[in-house]
Amino acid sequence: MQKLLHSVGAILQKDGYKALKASNIAAHAKLDKKLIYNYFGSLGGLIDAYLKKNDFWKRTEFLATEKEPLTDLDADTIMSILKGQFEFLEHSVEMQNIILWELCEMNPLLQAILEEREQFGEQLLKLSDPYFKNTSVNFRAINALLVSAIYYIVLHSRYNTNTICGIHSTTRKGKEQLLGSIRQIIDWCYREAAEQQR
Repeated sequence: MQKLLHSVGAILQKDGYKALKASNIAAHAKLDKKLIYNYFGSLGGLIDAYLKKNDFWKRTEFLATEKEPLTDLDADTIMSILKGQFEFLEHSVEMQNIILWELCEMNPLLQAILEEREQFGEQLLKLSDPYFKNTSVNFRAINALLVSAIYYIVLHSRYNTNTICGIHSTTRKGKEQLLGSIRQIIDWCYREAAEQQR
């Protein structure tokens, strides 16, 4: 079973989502393709299992444990999440290909993952709502822009060697500039909301 899951990732990384065919996965795993159907019910079931296991938002165990659930989403916590997302996506070609896949085609498997992601995000954002209640700061919209910017910047740097607004996002300096600016935006949101709530 692990060989099949590993093969999905290897094919995503090397050839992209269009190469995710049962015959390719079985050949890479050096297993009979019937095992895909025996273990996962279908090719879709295998891909779904892979996506659920490897999505960034499923890897946020650092946020909470069963003993200490996350009860607050302050500026430091949201910055930690966005920095983690940036770094994970930057180093995971498989996740980059999943994001590209989500952008390029309608797929029921991807829709299910996107829905789970949205539900997870909703749980997190509810924890930030008290900070922004009765203010003009739309933190959800700002967060949507930041998440989308991270996706675009990472994917842009994968396929292009030129800069974005004069910043090389693949260099240490460029990454520090981008993460520093994300931090400034988040800090402004919390500070402005606190001022308005006085």
